[in-house]
Amino acid sequence: MPVSTSGARGSVQPLPGPAPRPFGLPPDDFDRDPVASLARLRGEYGDVYAFGAGKVALARPEWARWVLAHTNRETLVDPPEPPRAVQRRGLVRDNVETWMATKRTAQWHRLGRDIAERTVPGIRLHLEQFLDRAEHAAIRMRDCERVLLDAAGAIFIRDLEGDLRAKMIRAAALLIPQGMSSIAPPAWLSLWTHRRIRANDAMIEALLAHVASRRASRNPDEPPSDLLDLLLDARDDDGPAFTDLDVAQTLSINLGNLYTVGGAGLAWLLAAHGAHDFARPETTSREDWARAVVKETLRAYPPVALTSRVLVEDREFGDYTVSADNSVFISPLLFHTDPRWWREDPSRFDPARWLADKVHEPHAYLPYGAGPRMCTGVHISNAVLETAADLLDGRTVTSRSGPIKPQWDAIARPRRFRVRVGRDESARHRVRP
Repeated sequence: MPVSTSGARGSVQPLPGPAPRPFGLPPDDFDRDPVASLARLRGEYGDVYAFGAGKVALARPEWARWVLAHTNRETLVDPPEPPRAVQRRGLVRDNVETWMATKRTAQWHRLGRDIAERTVPGIRLHLEQFLDRAEHAAIRMRDCERVLLDAAGAIFIRDLEGDLRAKMIRAAALLIPQGMSSIAPPAWLSLWTHRRIRANDAMIEALLAHVASRRASRNPDEPPSDLLDLLLDARDDDGPAFTDLDVAQTLSINLGNLYTVGGAGLAWLLAAHGAHDFARPETTSREDWARAVVKETLRAYPPVALTSRVLVEDREFGDYTVSADNSVFISPLLFHTDPRWWREDPSRFDPARWLADKVHEPHAYLPYGAGPRMCTGVHISNAVLETAADLLDGRTVTSRSGPIKPQWDAIARPRRFRVRVGRDESARHRVRP
């Protein structure tokens, strides 16, 4: 049970929160809608509260920033799935020093302007063809995921195609469990876990072969053409900085994030266009408006709506001290919709809010997380989504009637997502005064 130290005499008392349920489970509405459940509990118990055995929620941006910024030191990422007991290989991200070194190496800006200039037109072409096809066939979730991989996957591996692409899609599609339940079978008994392991092993084997082939043929005097080259070119005092397995796993993690998180981001962008009526102010450029639309989409519909870290040591949050070994939960969606942190009403979908100089309080906007484990694909994601937002100018998006509802998996995605995109020339110059 989480405990806190508070009071003038340092008395020890439980954190505020609902009465414990059997087996330490969270409230029964948590599985149905975890963010709504946490919002309800915040209203009842304040900005720090326990909601299950070893589970503590934090609802202030500065606390979330501290937790995320101190990852790998005072806080740790929750144990990865699948557990070590059912893994064939160790994971590069479990070796913090190596994983952070690969992240520092695999930065898009290191590729140079020439690669960016080559990549961005390709992203635009893929997305334009994707939207053109949507005039004749509805877009579903898997379509968004695959176009992200095809549009931006070449940034990671320039020749991502054929059997390697197929195995990448198969493994990435199994990254997200179906549903977010507090009660789950043990990993050794989970058919989904074993399917995921087999698909991931097949992908890693294919990546290992690809990495070995590229390493054997790589001319170090040539500039890098993708992130694979960057990782192969990295050196330390003893030679290559990373093994083939380090490189393969780093690529698989980044490509998996591109497929799942990036695909969800594109789906939310399309869903937002179908659900909300908004127009570009006449004094705002297309580029600035596309950026504002993407920011508002990620504010209202962040794909990573809930995350957590494990405390290494006791830590004070306001009037309470949360004990080490507890998981502290942070919801970017809660911060994004809490009126305390926003200048304009956050319940409204309004891209124009991002045209102002001051939009929100510090650390209240966390679409990609923060700290050393922050998503490495921020620039790639923004490039893809802003390009898509610009291409949607002059097009109409139609979707199912009713409000957008999320499917609460590890990545939040639009439920029953299905949209159609058509051309609307009258909307191309639709602006508001």
